[in-house]
Amino acid sequence: MDRFICPPDHRHGVVGTCYVFHKCRCDNCRTGNTDRSRARSRQHLYGTYDNGLTDAGPVREHLAHLQSFGLGWKRIAALSGVGNTAVQSLIYGRKGGPDDPRKGEVIKRTPRAKAAAILAVKPELTALAPSACIPSRGVHRRVQALVARGWSQSKLCAMVGRERGNWWTMMQADQVTVSFHLEVSKLYDRIWNTEPPHADWPDKTARTRALNYSKQRRWLPPLAWDDIDTDVTPPISDGANGIDEMAVDLALQGEDVRLSPAERREAVTRLHSHRWSDPRIAQQLHIANRTVLRIRQELNLEAFEDGDLVKRDAA
Repeated sequence: MDRFICPPDHRHGVVGTCYVFHKCRCDNCRTGNTDRSRARSRQHLYGTYDNGLTDAGPVREHLAHLQSFGLGWKRIAALSGVGNTAVQSLIYGRKGGPDDPRKGEVIKRTPRAKAAAILAVKPELTALAPSACIPSRGVHRRVQALVARGWSQSKLCAMVGRERGNWWTMMQADQVTVSFHLEVSKLYDRIWNTEPPHADWPDKTARTRALNYSKQRRWLPPLAWDDIDTDVTPPISDGANGIDEMAVDLALQGEDVRLSPAERREAVTRLHSHRWSDPRIAQQLHIANRTVLRIRQELNLEAFEDGDLVKRDAA
């Protein structure tokens, strides 16, 4: 009777896959299976047997945590050195053909070495692909802090090798790439405590304009932050007059300005009077939709029907 033999590129004799699952009966697979059986019997005899498996539950939870951070399962597999199939099966269940009754079955145990490799992957920016997109808050805050130190945005733009047009677009965007975030972070760490050059007239003028620009927008300097990526933005207290018209005007133009509670309500009221929707007002003022809704309800501002709203193209 002819023996079934797997293709030569399979790992004959090294692992039991060919012998057990593929039913390969080549000499190497048969010898390897015999050796493994003898070793397993000896371990059982001496009470040292360990099948090398561990609970897959904690590994699956860690994979879900990594995915919530923005890591795809293929990226996790590449970082951990674990095969795509193993990682995919832990997340989505056992693979198999359309007639396989075990297809989609939750993996309960996984090899300890693979579990350790996956658990070693940490949710860090350096783990994300350079082209992955993340919230732009950290980049915006770093740029604003440097401008508050007197660094002009033109200088910062040149220092990271970006075009001016792309720079202004980035400062209005909700997301940036990981590679750009890391570039700006590296620059920030290098110059946050250094004053820009201001010996000659052009540099002195650029510094003065940057300081005035940041002051008008109430941008915070580096030392105002403990963790510049995660800290809650400090609130602005209502001053003696309650409202700074310049700050409100800048906010209405779409500038990222820190507003006091009274100024924020004034800005929402003015945009609402133009029959703008809540999401559009929120985008213009760089605040959350729910904040606009809360202010509108507090001030008893009516909710317009969709047909009564002024569309973006008609504004």
